[in-house]
Amino acid sequence: MKRLLALILIAIALLPQVAFAKPAVPSWRDHHPWSTEVAEVTIDGVTIQAEIADTSQLQTRGLGYRDGLDEGTGMLFDFGAPSSRTFWMKGMRFCLDIIWIEDGQIVGAAENACPEPNVSDENLTRYPSGQPITYVLEVTAGTMAANGWSAGSQVEIRFPDDPQTP
Repeated sequence: MKRLLALILIAIALLPQVAFAKPAVPSWRDHHPWSTEVAEVTIDGVTIQAEIADTSQLQTRGLGYRDGLDEGTGMLFDFGAPSSRTFWMKGMRFCLDIIWIEDGQIVGAAENACPEPNVSDENLTRYPSGQPITYVLEVTAGTMAANGWSAGSQVEIRFPDDPQTP
């Protein structure tokens, strides 16, 4: 009987802590990026801090399941070598400009690509690069228009392991 009473008292003492516990936050809703690596992407003098997606896992997840991007941020997909690429808006909750980059310049873009709620994966709109590219930069929709970027705009990418220039 003493043991049962002791267990009840312990449960009562712990009850406030359990009642006020916060639920676990899924990783895609956490504000920390999957990748801690960030590249500086400068286009016509405007710099974007871009999370680097350079693994299959990071590229597959992309910006899906997030609620948005902070101003001046994005995601840089680094494929390592040029090839034709196709993107879609699977799991996206906000609109994007998807920018195709090759040889230090923008070579094309899918501007204002938006999520398609209630559309099956096989029927989602596909956004092809149209030519072989090595990099894709995703930024909030309207960023290209707001900055006057277009095909031919000059792009400089500085990766975290690049030597700093004075």
